[in-house]
Amino acid sequence: VLEQEDEQGLQAPKDGAFIRGMFLEGARWDIDNGCLADQKPMELVASMPVVHFKPVEAKKKAAKGTYSCPCYMYPIRTGSRERPSYTISVDLKSGQFDPDYWIKQGTALLLSLAN
Repeated sequence: VLEQEDEQGLQAPKDGAFIRGMFLEGARWDIDNGCLADQKPMELVASMPVVHFKPVEAKKKAAKGTYSCPCYMYPIRTGSRERPSYTISVDLKSGQFDPDYWIKQGTALLLSLAN
């Protein structure tokens, strides 16, 4: 996850891709600390800053203090038989909470919203 909020000055990465326009459900991204944080009151979905996806070798297990956050195309996470919603898991720093906390919160990245 990139620390800067303004994506205007970004150059194309040497490897991977910059992805913007994702949303975080069940948590918010704390830009100051660079990790997941509890949602603000009355906030169901929070915007996610630009994320740099880099190709890496497949890992068996996420690093300690990292939440393997599922990413879905649609807010309806189950999708359908013809069109599944799950796309990929993204490793995010879990901050002051254990990764199990974010699992219980139902934290996930969304590529689109219902509205």
